[in-house]
Amino acid sequence: MNHARLCIAIVTVCGNAMREILSTHVPSSYTDIYQAILANKSMLTSRQGRPLLNKDQIKVVFPDPQGKKTGKVDQFDLSLLYTLIKNISTVPNPGNGWGNDPNDQPRDNSLGASVERIRSYRNHIIGHSMDVKISQQDFEDYWNKIDAVLSDIERELGTQGYRGQLEKQKTQVISIYEAC
Repeated sequence: MNHARLCIAIVTVCGNAMREILSTHVPSSYTDIYQAILANKSMLTSRQGRPLLNKDQIKVVFPDPQGKKTGKVDQFDLSLLYTLIKNISTVPNPGNGWGNDPNDQPRDNSLGASVERIRSYRNHIIGHSMDVKISQQDFEDYWNKIDAVLSDIERELGTQGYRGQLEKQKTQVISIYEAC
């Protein structure tokens, strides 16, 4: 149950936070993220011999091969959101740089470090985990870290609600589990 609670928190609540980060940090020279992606041809072609977006991600962003229809941001998964935030948004680089564990620099509470922390937690809990058993102590540790990241994001964006969504998810999953 602890693993399921963390997965849901990361995918839903952290995903919603990253969608807002992406939507609010599109460079001002573009009207939306789709224009920013199209203007940055390296997103669709290649960088150092490989595209930044894989074929499946391109289909999510541009489901119409002629490019007349764009996908919905609420369908972007965490990996796609991370790639777009890192490469086309105005979010400043985290102190440790993109792709590096920000937990090595716990004093970095920047928006970029928050995005990196979400990526790191997603990788540890969902992406690269070999075991779905998470002790209550580890659960509480991750939960508190996720809560702190969402607090940092709320502060940076000047919004509220993600931490409330997190608590709601915590109780909903318990209710579902108990109902089974």
